[in-house]
Amino acid sequence: MKTTSGANKASIFLRKGLHELARHRPATALALLRKSVELIPPSCESELSKALYWLSIALLRMDQRDLAVKSLANAQKLRRQSYARKFYVRNVNEYGMIKRPTKELDDLYAFVSIQLSSYLLKRSNHRFGSEAEHSAVLKLILETWKRLKESDEFKNLECGEKLSIFRKLKIDFPNFSAYTAGLRYGERQMLHATIDNGRTCFCGSGLPHMQCCGRVRGLAEL
Repeated sequence: MKTTSGANKASIFLRKGLHELARHRPATALALLRKSVELIPPSCESELSKALYWLSIALLRMDQRDLAVKSLANAQKLRRQSYARKFYVRNVNEYGMIKRPTKELDDLYAFVSIQLSSYLLKRSNHRFGSEAEHSAVLKLILETWKRLKESDEFKNLECGEKLSIFRKLKIDFPNFSAYTAGLRYGERQMLHATIDNGRTCFCGSGLPHMQCCGRVRGLAEL
């Protein structure tokens, strides 16, 4: 049970974290802000949202984009009328990922993330066994992407329709080692099969499902 002392410590860690960010030391700030988030009680939504927002900024500066989006998504859910919500809407694309310079890059990163996650979730340790395995898997994904994006039908699809194709498409990866399908992957597939990605998210955030609980998750969130 967190006490007033814990809340005070959280506030101290937050101030120190912001100080380190201002001094362009994101790595140090990251550790301090994570401690702040851990110490803030869930009931203190305003304070927790603020800490999560600044944690996302530190993660972005460390180029840990997947985790930054996760932190920012949680921050804006806690306070819908906040800068975190405005920052999230402005910087997150329709897939629920950090916006890239072009729509095609948004599509590519979503496709690669989904296919890599699909592959790694079937591995017992969620990791590649070697650099050769990583290179071979990524090469197959990019080759599949090239064929997919060049098809005339794909070019005319909406984001939700593309996302549905990304999740249904199964690449025939080499059998680098014996593995079995993970339960988490099966549960996630069932969830996406039953939810209309274009509708408002069921969690009550007010955002489209694809930008909220149905967003494309990066490898760092496995």
